[in-house]
This record gives sequence, C-alpha cells and structure tokens, in this order.
Amino acid sequence: MTSTFILFAQQTPKPDSLKEYTGQYKFPEGSEVTEIKVVVENGVLWAESDKGNSERRRIEKDTFEVVTYTGTATFKRDEKGKVNGLHIHVGDLIMEGKKSEEDNVRLQISKEFQNKEKSIGFTSIFQ
Repeated sequence: MTSTFILFAQQTPKPDSLKEYTGQYKFPEGSEVTEIKVVVENGVLWAESDKGNSERRRIEKDTFEVVTYTGTATFKRDEKGKVNGLHIHVGDLIMEGKKSEEDNVRLQISKEFQNKEKSIGFTSIFQ
C-alpha cells in the first residue's frame, strides 16, 4: 500500500518579482478610495491609501490577500502582459482601478536608462 502526501506552503515572492505591481492606481470618482499607491517595502507588497495601509500576501500569480481588510486584490494585465489595473474585493466593496499612465512612462524611461547604462558601461562616463 502506498500513501501520497501533498504539502502546501505559502511561497514568499522575491522582492524583484513584486516591482511590476508597484505604482499609482486610480479609481473612478465616487469610489470609496480614489487612489491607491502600491509599494514594496522590505520585500513585502503594501497598498497605501487615505483609508489606511495594508500588506498584500500572494495567493496566486496576480491575486493577493488584502491582509488588514480581509479581502482580495487582483492585478490585471494588458495583452502584452503588463500590469495595467487592479480589482479589489473587500466585503461588499468591489472596485476597479487603472494603473496611472505616469507610472508606465516612468517605468519605461527607467528601463531605457538601465539598458543604456549597461550598453555603454556606466563607469566609462566618469573616466
């Protein structure tokens, strides 16, 4: 007789894997919260708003537990796979927000600068 045991463990995401979720998310006027800032602090994903802050713990790839308010936050992606929105479900509250375009532009500029930095050798600029 053979027995099979399956062990489930919560994965702790690498801090770099959380960066794609960071930025400002805007919610429609009249929403309970009109803006949420998502940041990574000490390897933990956090959401900050005028209603309070809450840690986000990964449940699935793009779905996180909203720890303080006992709910879920699911990040949405565009057809290219980039994070572009946020769906929040806490109790009776359901909100859909869009990632700020300013953050997308800043992220693109940052990536372009990093690529140039690598290609020309950052230290060579100062020699």
